[in-house]
Amino acid sequence: MLISSIHEDHNNISKLLKLLARNLTAIKNEKSVNYSLIRDAVRYLQEHAERYHHPKEDLIYHYYVDKYKGAEEVARLDAEHDSLAGLTAEFADTVDMILMDAVIPLDLFAEKLNRFVVSQREHLELEERAILPLIKKQLTKDDWDYLQTQWESELSDPLFGEQVSDTFVELASALKS
Repeated sequence: MLISSIHEDHNNISKLLKLLARNLTAIKNEKSVNYSLIRDAVRYLQEHAERYHHPKEDLIYHYYVDKYKGAEEVARLDAEHDSLAGLTAEFADTVDMILMDAVIPLDLFAEKLNRFVVSQREHLELEERAILPLIKKQLTKDDWDYLQTQWESELSDPLFGEQVSDTFVELASALKS
């Protein structure tokens, strides 16, 4: 069901954010950091969350806004998804620059990493605590059945699915430890 897959995606994204937060703590404590893992986490968010997870949410949100007028808080999620995509792209560029040996002050990188993690967490919390409970309360079984028919079949998650993509093997291993 769509709503349960969204909650599962949110749990998985939270795991990535915890890994990123651990790296932020390591930076603040002047410990070594694996920037490739940070890149892989961001890449997953760009490739899976932005191209698959957010469109799934947007399908539900648009349907809800069309059906239940006065749902301004839900309607603003489109703009928030766009904003997160921009923030993710900007942060990905910063990580790529570091991996290409560009000199970026560590405090600036830590600030960008912190802003990225905080923004992602705030977005998840808004959806989990306010938006999704509101939607679940008002949409009927018929609404959910209709929405399910509008969503293409579930894709295999390249990180948290049964088969981990070669791209994310190191990240999957790091998430288990």
